Amino acid sequence: MTLDVLFLGLAIFLLEVMALTIGTVRTIVTMLGESRAAFLLGCLEMTLWVFGTSAVMTKVGDAPVLGLFYAVGFATGNVVGIMAEKKLALGNVVVRIISAWRGSEIAESVRRAGFMITTVAGEGSEGAVTVQFVICKRKDMKIVLGEARKVDPDLFYTFETAGGASEVPSPSESRMDKFLRPIRRLVPQI
Repeated sequence: MTLDVLFLGLAIFLLEVMALTIGTVRTIVTMLGESRAAFLLGCLEMTLWVFGTSAVMTKVGDAPVLGLFYAVGFATGNVVGIMAEKKLALGNVVVRIISAWRGSEIAESVRRAGFMITTVAGEGSEGAVTVQFVICKRKDMKIVLGEARKVDPDLFYTFETAGGASEVPSPSESRMDKFLRPIRRLVPQI
């Protein structure tokens, strides 16, 4: 393998990683209904894909190893895209917290942390329980569960994506939030 083929292979690998990472995030923002962000990410993704794919298609006959760079870049892009999506934690979730003994204390603790919570009486397999519902930004779910677990380490919880919700307040403001503020104009779920 010549140095030229190695550099081209690395470029193809990086283009595929970037294209697939962007594609994963684009899929999520599309599902969240963010058409502007999906449009921009789709344009960028396809631009990268066209350059990576055309480089492979025109040179793969002379250097079959380029196909391997492309495949490994594709696979790596999927993994990096999943990791990026987890880091971005886009969208909102409904967290259900079920506690047999400490429901009202959990509600107090979560409210003090700045989240809205609704408590409903329920019945579990061993008697009365309380079920709390918290709609929060996905990035805040760990905070909500951390507050709840301080009160009842044995609680049970489930969560699911909240398809549509009113304005969801987030008490957390970090340096990253300040950095992402301009991007939020395009993708409000970030």
